[in-house]
Order: sequence, then C-alpha cells, then structure tokens
Amino acid sequence: MLVEVCVASLSSIQVAAQAGADRIELCAALEVGGLTPSAGFIAAAVEMERLPIYCLIRPRQGHFCYNAEEQKRIEANLEIAKNLGCHGVVVGAHTKDFTLDLALLKKWKTIAGSMKITFHRAFDVLCKPEQALAQLIDLGFDCVLTAGGQEKALSGLDKLKQWNTTYGSQITIMPGSGIGVSNCSQFKEAGFKALHLSGGKPLPKMEIPDTINKELSFLQQTLKESDLKTLQEVVKRCKLN
Repeated sequence: MLVEVCVASLSSIQVAAQAGADRIELCAALEVGGLTPSAGFIAAAVEMERLPIYCLIRPRQGHFCYNAEEQKRIEANLEIAKNLGCHGVVVGAHTKDFTLDLALLKKWKTIAGSMKITFHRAFDVLCKPEQALAQLIDLGFDCVLTAGGQEKALSGLDKLKQWNTTYGSQITIMPGSGIGVSNCSQFKEAGFKALHLSGGKPLPKMEIPDTINKELSFLQQTLKESDLKTLQEVVKRCKLN
C-alpha cells in the first residue's frame, strides 16, 4: 500500500523518508488545507532526492471555482512545478454548479505533461461524484484524494469502498483526512492501494521575552512537523502482508 505524506517543511520530508513513506504531497499553509508552496521550497524539496514530490497547486483557501486571474496563477505554477522536476501535481476545480470544470482540467492535464496528476479534495464538494470519477478517468487523471464526501475519511469509508470497487482498477482512490495509527489498517483491509496523511505533531513554542507582546496573533500560531513514530507505525501497518 502506497503511503503519501502531506508536508510543509524540508525536515518533514526527511522524517517521511526515514519512516518509509512512498511519496510527498508538498504544500504550504496546511492549517487552511494546503496552498501552493513557493518556487524556492519546491526546488529545495526536489533537490533533496529523498522521495517523489507531488506539488499541490492551489492559489488560495476556500472553494475551488477560480476566476481568470487565479486560473493564470495555477497554470504558471504548474509550469514551475514541471520545470523544477516534480514527479506529480495535485489540482482541482469545479464550476459554480459544483461539477467538474472539464475545460480547465483538460488544459491543466496538458500543461502537466508527463507529470502524474491527482485530483484533490475538491472532489468532496462535487454534486455528482461518480460521474466525476468517470470523467477524470477519461481525462487521464491518475489519482483522486478524497474523504468520501465527508470531513474525515473514516466517516466516508462506505462510499470510498464503493468507488474503489467500481473505479479502482482505472484510477487510484486515495483516502485522506483524519487517517493515523488508530485507523489506517481499516483502509488497508478494505483494499485501497494508497492513503494520505500528514502525521503531524505541534512543535514546541519559541521562548518569547517579556519585552515582546506575546498576544500578537503571529506568535499564537502553532507550527507542526511530521512525527517519525506516527509515520513509522502507519507505514508498518500499511506494508504488512
């Protein structure tokens, strides 16, 4: 079973590789569900040559119906990811009717070229998911990251299993959201080929001198890194024969 780890730092890539994970989804701002990382971060991650890098291409938080300026930014970032040597990209877009934006996705698939391409959790807000799966297969997408239309993948497990049974031989159905040591085995036993998690833990807070206003919002934000023990245990359970 393939284990994909969502990270927002170079040190988390090292941890994921040490734990035996298979690939990285590279992001910034995980606290809002992930945004496109900077070109410098992408370049540094690829240059590490530890694990295949799949770059998230998402210009902002919120819904996935993009205006013309946002579309141009997404397309520029696809080119950056390709030119910097990413193995794959992770994208998603819907119309105002919450169906796939087929024209955009076809264009983005062309820009991606030889890179692998995953449709991200925008899938979970689509009104016709099974139709969308068939459409993504026709477009040549490799993978769908989804929680079965729910906030957490365990809540959507029945739907995920149904999709995996029907479409799993044509596109990878990759459960994600809320997956960890306590429940990863349920997804392996259900027959999925891949799963997605961050396995993060909060970092210790910086010591702040009394001369600094400790109530400033920037100083209240929690930083997280991938946790080696968590990822090792998940990988162990997912790789058991």
